Order: sequence, then structure tokens, then C-alpha cells
Amino acid sequence: MASVVGFPRREVQIVGLISAAHFLSHFYLYSLVPHYQSIADGLGVGLGTLSLGITAYVVCTGVLQTPVGYLVDRVGGRKVLVGGLFILAASIGSISLVTETWQFISLMALAGIGNSVFHPADYSIISVSIDDGRLGKAFSFHSLGGSSGMLLGPAIMGFLIFLEIPWRTSIIIAGAIGIALAMILLIFGGLIGEGGATKEKAPAPPWRVLLTSRPLLLLLLFYLCSSAANAGIAHFSVAALGAMYGIPVVSAALALTFYLGGSLALTLPGGVLADRTDNHHGIMILCLAVSAAMMALAGLGWLPFWLVIGLLAISGGMRGLVIAARDVNVRHSAAPHSVGTVFAFVSTGFLFGGAVTLPFYGWLLDIGRPDLVFWMSGAMTVCSIGAVILHKRFKSAGQK
Repeated sequence: MASVVGFPRREVQIVGLISAAHFLSHFYLYSLVPHYQSIADGLGVGLGTLSLGITAYVVCTGVLQTPVGYLVDRVGGRKVLVGGLFILAASIGSISLVTETWQFISLMALAGIGNSVFHPADYSIISVSIDDGRLGKAFSFHSLGGSSGMLLGPAIMGFLIFLEIPWRTSIIIAGAIGIALAMILLIFGGLIGEGGATKEKAPAPPWRVLLTSRPLLLLLLFYLCSSAANAGIAHFSVAALGAMYGIPVVSAALALTFYLGGSLALTLPGGVLADRTDNHHGIMILCLAVSAAMMALAGLGWLPFWLVIGLLAISGGMRGLVIAARDVNVRHSAAPHSVGTVFAFVSTGFLFGGAVTLPFYGWLLDIGRPDLVFWMSGAMTVCSIGAVILHKRFKSAGQK
């Protein structure tokens, strides 16, 4: 077969390899979740102390992501991706050997450094390797890989716990998988374009350009607001629904499952849609408006719970439908020689949007207003729509 699902075979292989790497980048952080208590007990510390490792991971990823984007645009994405995956996998696997808290925190920081390569390297490689007419589908497969890693990380590790495999052994297995994939990427690296193909002729934009470009700052704002909207539901919707409806955790978690499942289900159709239209701003505005409306209805508190499950499924589905259009918009906002840098810069908002607003979501629950968790998520979604509208306006006016 010369092609698979409309992609030339070489493009299928490239997207498959890059999506597998993206899967592991999300898998690793969430695969540790079922082992938190065991790791804390083994180190003789509480979960609060252990969370410093997670903070180190996120901070290192967020701070280094844009500098890594510059590196990708200078030396190419393939080398950076392979190196980052090696560092990430080796760091996670080495957690199986820790005996002191500082060792755990240090390894998590090192893992965060490795994790910082994925957004700039992945998007740069895909942008230079995939035909523009198939970019939407390629980006959607890439996003699906990451989302699948987030969902399957706890599930796979939970299954290993069920098999009574010690946590240290489970983490060694996880690390070995990443090192094996890095070796595959190294061996079959000839398939993968470097990304940043024009790097020698045109240097990546300086920080001054990133920090003064209205379209790029609006994309950063979009990521911040969108992440903040999603994080509140992902982390606090179960507790909020339990308080609003007086239902057990298992029942409330069903609504979150449908929200996440809706996003996964429409991620690939979103890629097809993004390839069939040039109106990517319109897709984002319409879908996010529906998502915000569903959140507002879910926050009313008097609708039947079964209906709330449906509302959250629709809201999540609309967010999944947006992903490819979002990525194509970012790609069209970047010059060919600065794709890695631009994707790294704007997606930094994804890392920090949730981190900044999660304490406020928790406070809403503490003051007895669980309904406002959904209203705040909807409000942050509306803010993200505003960023999209302004981005379209400035791009149409040709502003840099």
C-alpha cells in the first residue's frame, strides 16, 4: 500500500513515531500517580513533600521549553527529541533506586528537563515532514497520542499493582520502554525530517519579538485561559459534583470520564475538519462557545445528574474538536524557521494556566460554592474565545 488513511506511508511512519514519543511524555508523569503513596512511604515523607518533585518537573519543563525551541530551530528536532526522550526515560526509571527525598526531587527535575523537548521538537518535525493539506490530521494524531498517555498511565500502572508487582519494578519497566523507543527513533531517524529546515538562512526570532508580537502573545493567552478552564474540570469536577448532588465519588467520576472521553472521541474528527477548511478561527470560536455554554448549564446545580453527564461529554467533545485547528493556527503564525520556538513559547501557557488557577478552584470548594467551579471554567473558556477573536483580527490586519 502506497498510503494509509490518506497519508503516504512515510508520513504515517513519521506521525506514528512522533505520536508514540508524545504518548510517553504524558504517560510518565501520570504513571507515577498510583505509586505516590508507596514512594512517600518508602522515603518516609508525606505527600505534600513528595509533591515538590512534581513542582520541580513542571517548572523545569515550563522554564526550558522556549530555550529548547530555539535549539530545535538551530540544530533540528530529531536530535533534540531523541536526547530528551533518553533523559526523561532514564530519569523516571532511576526513581526506582531512590532512598532519599532529594534524590526523588532531583530526578523529577531532570525528567522535566527531558520533557521540555516534546512540544518544540514534535511540532517542528511534523511541520516540516507532513504536507500542509494533511497537517490537521497529523496534529490530531499527535494530540491523541498525548491524551492517551495521560489516560493509560494510571491504568497500566494500576494493573501492575493489581498483579502485585513492586512499585520499583513497575517504574523500571516504564523507564525501559522509553529508552527502547529512543533507540528506535535513533535507528530509524532517517525517516524523520529535522525540523527548522531553514535554520541556517534565517535565525529564530529573538525574545523581544516573542514578547512584543501581538498574535503570539494572544496565542499564549489562549493557551493560558484554555488550560485554566480545562484544569478546573479535570481536577475538581468530581469533588464539585459530589457536593452539588450528594453522590459518591464513583458516580461523580463518571461525568469526568465522559468529559475526557468526549475530548478523545472528537480529536481525530477535528483533524479532518481542520484540513477541510481555512477558517480555523471560526472552528475554535464556535466549538469553544458551545463548550462554555455546556459548562454554564452544568453549574446550575438543579439539572438531573444524567443530563450533566451529557453536558460535560459535549463540552469535552468540543474541546477535542478544537485541538487540530488550534495547532494549525499556531503553525500559520510561525515563520518556517521558527516553528519550534513559537510552539514552545505559546504552549508554555498550557503548563502554567492550570497551575496558577487551581488554588482558586480549590478555594471555591472550600467556601461551599462548587457550582462556581463550572462557571469559572466557562468564564475562562470565554476569555480564550476573546483571545482567538483578537488573534484573527491582528492576523487579518497583517500585524506581527
